[in-house]
Amino acid sequence: MDYQIFEKDLTDELKNSYLLYSLSVIISRAIPDVRDGLKPVQRRILYSMSELNLKHNSSFKKCARIVGEVMGKYHPHGDAAIYDALVRMAQPFTMRYTLVEGQGNFGSIDGDPPAAMRYTEARMDEVGEYMLKDIEKETVDFFDNFDGSLQEPIVLPTRVPNLLMNGSSGIAVGMTTNIPPHNLVELVNALKYLIDNPQASVKELMKYLKGPDFPTGGSIVDGENLEELYENGKGKITIRAKYKIEENDKGTAIVFYEIPYNTSKTDIIEQIVKYEIKKKEEKKESGIKDIRDESDKDGTRLVIELKRDANIKRLINDLFKHTNLQSYFYVQMNVINKSQPTLMNLKELMQSFIDHRVEVITRRTNFDLDKARKRAHIVEGLIKAVQGIDTVIEIIRNSQNPQEALKNLQETIGVSEEQAKAIADMRLISLSRLESDNLKNELTDLYNKINEANEILQNNTRLMSIIKEELDEVSKKFGDPRRTEILFNKSNFEEESEVIKDENVVIVLTKWGYIKAIPISEYKVQGRGGKGSKGIKISENDDVKEIVFTNMLSKLMLISSLGKAYQINTYEIETSSKNSKGIHIANYIGLTEGETIKILISISLDGDYDKDILIFTKMGKVKRTSLREFVNARSSGIKAINLSENDAVVDAILLEDSKESNLLVITKEGMALNFTSSQIRKMGRAAMGVTSIRLRKGDEVVNVVKITNDKKLLLITEKGYGKRVAFDSYRPQNRGGVGLKTVRDINKIGKIVTAMAVEDGKDILIFTKKGKAIRVNVDNINVLQRITQGVIVVRLDEDDYVVNAIEVKNEDD
Repeated sequence: MDYQIFEKDLTDELKNSYLLYSLSVIISRAIPDVRDGLKPVQRRILYSMSELNLKHNSSFKKCARIVGEVMGKYHPHGDAAIYDALVRMAQPFTMRYTLVEGQGNFGSIDGDPPAAMRYTEARMDEVGEYMLKDIEKETVDFFDNFDGSLQEPIVLPTRVPNLLMNGSSGIAVGMTTNIPPHNLVELVNALKYLIDNPQASVKELMKYLKGPDFPTGGSIVDGENLEELYENGKGKITIRAKYKIEENDKGTAIVFYEIPYNTSKTDIIEQIVKYEIKKKEEKKESGIKDIRDESDKDGTRLVIELKRDANIKRLINDLFKHTNLQSYFYVQMNVINKSQPTLMNLKELMQSFIDHRVEVITRRTNFDLDKARKRAHIVEGLIKAVQGIDTVIEIIRNSQNPQEALKNLQETIGVSEEQAKAIADMRLISLSRLESDNLKNELTDLYNKINEANEILQNNTRLMSIIKEELDEVSKKFGDPRRTEILFNKSNFEEESEVIKDENVVIVLTKWGYIKAIPISEYKVQGRGGKGSKGIKISENDDVKEIVFTNMLSKLMLISSLGKAYQINTYEIETSSKNSKGIHIANYIGLTEGETIKILISISLDGDYDKDILIFTKMGKVKRTSLREFVNARSSGIKAINLSENDAVVDAILLEDSKESNLLVITKEGMALNFTSSQIRKMGRAAMGVTSIRLRKGDEVVNVVKITNDKKLLLITEKGYGKRVAFDSYRPQNRGGVGLKTVRDINKIGKIVTAMAVEDGKDILIFTKKGKAIRVNVDNINVLQRITQGVIVVRLDEDDYVVNAIEVKNEDD
């Protein structure tokens, strides 16, 4: 046998093959269609159940029979995947409105698996039937199944807005979808408003569609983020369990009666037990006496009995923080739209459903119109025949054969071939007066149907009113009260000052993105020249990058290399010893690929939002913006500054809005420029800023400090040298100059890594590349002239160098 060899680049073959595979997974398996909200396997299950006549009022059939029907006819991907999809459509804790009614063990909210398909039975729920209504009227296109022997629908003509009603989740190749479920009544009201107001904004639609409505209830505690989420099609929702405090003869108990969506009571109980064990290891009292799961068919009931001296508010705070009693739903509204994977926002998803209903009703009306016209044509012929029955009988009697009879009827009484056939098939009973009247009445009804169909097709207002009427029908038939409570600005724990211990901490961020909160008590004062103790456990090749001294009740603003601002609560950062590695920052905020955190800023809740923020870049740019513009910054991030190519944020300071300050900009190569903040005008978040200092080749900005008379400038270099300098050594200059020289022998002492304003008697923490830290009182660092090299502050190992330093405040500061 002759073989022909084709040469092909392996890289191209891999790309093409993987692309085909990924497209198959995205379109044919994991991502739902925007029109009916179903993945192919779900659509095939419902269509197969319809073919089996498994209506909501019919008898149940074995799930194995249904799975076999689906697999054998439409979905050759294995019975396990089909049965899993079938089970999920029948679980009331998974689907907000179930499409399948199950009989038998279909699993539990605690993660118990369903019984095997040979034991369970199912039929369509009535909502599921509404997904298929009018499918027989050519309302949707069909295509060949996998072997070309049968036809299956490309999409269902659904009357219910299933995509947003039930939500969807799936993991494809290179993308994922996670759409939350919503309340049907609210969704219908929002759809009707959009039909009447096509230019409506997402904010206007949210007057009707308040937010997600999960089947397991719970509380959404960051409702203020929903508008941004619905506008962008992605974001994060914080869901918290609902609880109540019960008092009885045995004492006090916390009872959780609704838990977050997609969480398990079993997992929550395990997490509570681990939390209690951890408290015991730390020799601290958790306040928990006993844990019981008293859930039954009437609902969830997770009981935590408390000891007599338990701090209830603090315990609840800890339970939300350390267990899935508070969880997060990460929204990503990816759908298949016109055979393309697309990220859509709320309005686009709703409009796509409306457009689908317009097409379905148009095709249904055309089908009914064609059917009515054909029947009217036949009835008109029958009426002609009844009126001239003697002639008809004579024609038929005198004809040689049926074919001649049909031809003679057409020529003599003026009917079409179809009418002639109907006349020939007419029964003698139709000659009665009653039957004749019935034909006339039927013809009148058909004319009315034809006129109505034409009106629908020609009048868009009439068509839209039908969509609204059918939406009202499903809302009235299947709608129910909202289950999930939506709260605003409650993502911070209530009465934080009571439930969270306010203590001073050091927030440490490493180059590779690990962050932790370290109690300040972990560091002890050492003399100048000490070797330092271990400051934070870091991985090989990782460095300490940013350090902030703050307290537990503050907020942290994180400004990234891409000029985005993120905001989280300080207490959310895991507190641990300085010997632990910390947790990656990606667990707290959503960074994009290649984005790193450059600056941490502590924001006090008492007045800091009335200040301006000054953002400085390494290329010498500065921008002034009101901190109020960042109030809504969350873990998803918002733009803080528009950066030019190769530039990055290096520092940021808070500025009193009512006061102007002198600012000192310091560069790595030892230049410093003193100018007033009044020279920087206030700008919006998206502005690029103005020049702060003109840099020489190879230089870049390190830090910026506010000049105050009661403080001195402290400089620390990468080789462990440091000095204090009086601020009056730097004369005021205009913004945009090159500045004054502030050190000498830069090659010997190393480039400047940190500059800060410090008071006499204060302590500083110096961190090195290897993760060592030394706490030094600044009185041990000499006050020197502007152009001097400084003194050795920390002695370094040969391959180590200083990466950063911070000031430590006293406990009463």
